[in-house]
Amino acid sequence: MSGSESDEDLKRAIALSLQERSPRLGSQSNVINLVSDSDDDDDDDLDAPVTTRKISPRDQAREVVPTEASGTTTPKPRSQPSVGILGLDRKAMEEERLKRQKQREGGGLPMLNSKRHASVSPPRLREQEKAGAKSKSKTLDFDVHSGSQPHEDKRQKIAHVASDVLSRNQLELLNGPGIRYPDGVVRKTWVKGTPRLGDDIKIEEVLQKDDLKLAVLSTFQVEPEWVESKLDPKTKVIWVLQAKTDAEKDNIRSNAPNNYRFCFPSMEGNINCMHSKLQLLSYSTHLRVVIPSANLTPYDWGETGIMENVCFLIDLPRLPTGQAATELTPFAEELLFFADALGLDQGTLKSLKKFDFSRTVQMAFVHSIGGSHLDREAWKRTGYCGLATAVQNLGLETEEAIDIDFLASSIGSLNETFLKSLYLAAKGDDGLVEYGWRTGKSSRNKGMCETERKLSDTLNDRFRIYFPTAETVAKSHGGIGCGSTICLQPSWYDSETFPRHLMRDSKSLRPGMLMHSKMMFVRGKANKGNSKIAWAYVGSANLSESAWGRLVKDKSTKEPKLTLKNWECGVVVRVPATIPSAHEAIPGREDGEEETLGMDVFAGHVPVPMQMPGDQYGLHRPWFFKDH
Repeated sequence: MSGSESDEDLKRAIALSLQERSPRLGSQSNVINLVSDSDDDDDDDLDAPVTTRKISPRDQAREVVPTEASGTTTPKPRSQPSVGILGLDRKAMEEERLKRQKQREGGGLPMLNSKRHASVSPPRLREQEKAGAKSKSKTLDFDVHSGSQPHEDKRQKIAHVASDVLSRNQLELLNGPGIRYPDGVVRKTWVKGTPRLGDDIKIEEVLQKDDLKLAVLSTFQVEPEWVESKLDPKTKVIWVLQAKTDAEKDNIRSNAPNNYRFCFPSMEGNINCMHSKLQLLSYSTHLRVVIPSANLTPYDWGETGIMENVCFLIDLPRLPTGQAATELTPFAEELLFFADALGLDQGTLKSLKKFDFSRTVQMAFVHSIGGSHLDREAWKRTGYCGLATAVQNLGLETEEAIDIDFLASSIGSLNETFLKSLYLAAKGDDGLVEYGWRTGKSSRNKGMCETERKLSDTLNDRFRIYFPTAETVAKSHGGIGCGSTICLQPSWYDSETFPRHLMRDSKSLRPGMLMHSKMMFVRGKANKGNSKIAWAYVGSANLSESAWGRLVKDKSTKEPKLTLKNWECGVVVRVPATIPSAHEAIPGREDGEEETLGMDVFAGHVPVPMQMPGDQYGLHRPWFFKDH
């Protein structure tokens, strides 16, 4: 077993135990961690779920899900198993939960350094769906019209439980039918117990279930009963989930309701994690594209009062009946490209063209498609190379220095080489500059050229990474019991190549909140007039090579290829250049250097959720989940 696998399992085991350890998380959290199988010692992304391996002697009595390696099962003898949505065994998972509780009462957490299967607990199937609830191959598309009127009584109930900080008109606007976000908007997720100031959104307000006809839901982690409570029973759903073996896929499909379909993106080769969190929501009047950093769990959507996330939404009007888009914006092209790569059927893809994407011209859909990409036209569309293409298409490329503030909830095994590639991509370079430096050096000459050295100095001054210290997590509302989805390994942080000097403490503007958001704020120099550059990334990608990729030289063709271990997606939101902004002088820069646009340039467009400027670590250490 590799050290990487052990660390990944450790994270998941802690997360599952801590769901019950903290009363804020509740004692019956039914999270599904969808499984993968990675034997790569160099995997640098802790957002990978546990895998099913051989069962240790102390685990012999457990009922388990199919193993990754063989697709076989090792079940405990039982009769009449209770299975539910997504085809999972509720009885086995409840026994697992009780076992963890007993182990804690007997003296702490169980042994966590061995392989264990994903702990899941599915919701019940509705009585009318129990018979014949088999998955079918019927195509679902977004061309759904309905003459039914919205259920006003249900909508009023939703408004009743919302915070009274918002006015009645504001609540009606959030919960009413029709197009709400024609130009796109970025919102922080609502958090229980915090005032509503007009810059947040609840999951009910995202889904608007009374009017929702069809939903494509892509997620890394899901609590099925909770999601089921947020949807109308008649809503058709296409789940995009992670499953590596046919046995796992069949298990998920086997007892699902008739109105559920499934899409399983490729997990072949070096692909480790389906981390994308895309939602495509179809209504009679429009399509809502949602790109959150949150998983489909109550704690990620603020219902436990300890965690906040961020969410992008845009509503695309339905074209007149019989019409389809003939010219697509780059946003639409990349969304369709990604959806096709995920494996959504052609009928669903075709129906996406029945909506008007014209107001997406000032934004870009960016993604990471897991696997190896040899063709240049393919790899320049995804990963950090795809980010560069998006920057180019939006007219944001620049030769000038930029400032990057990256907020992450998980950090990989970072080094300066990776940060250089991401920094250059944010300036519009497709990856070949850094690739040329790295692959063009002889075995005897490993030194940096003058351009590389200057870029190293630029990174020191202009790249900041926001991640919480151990003290910040301990003082949060949830305390150390709620930090299991915030991930960094001490062995990586303490390595000689880790850029510790770039780290800043990540503290939410909402006191006591932990942040699961993944955001990148990019600013150019302040004196460039109409050429001012300011944009933000919002999505699922953390700061890791697994999420953004790496260009390497293919052994056979000797040409560059992009390798990606994760499926990710996000959006680049351009901030209008005409917005006035205070200049920001960064401490430590030499006199005479041009000042950078201030962070207030994002005001009214993209919420900046963390305290700025972030405190340097000094003698403090980052939060390491494995230490707790």
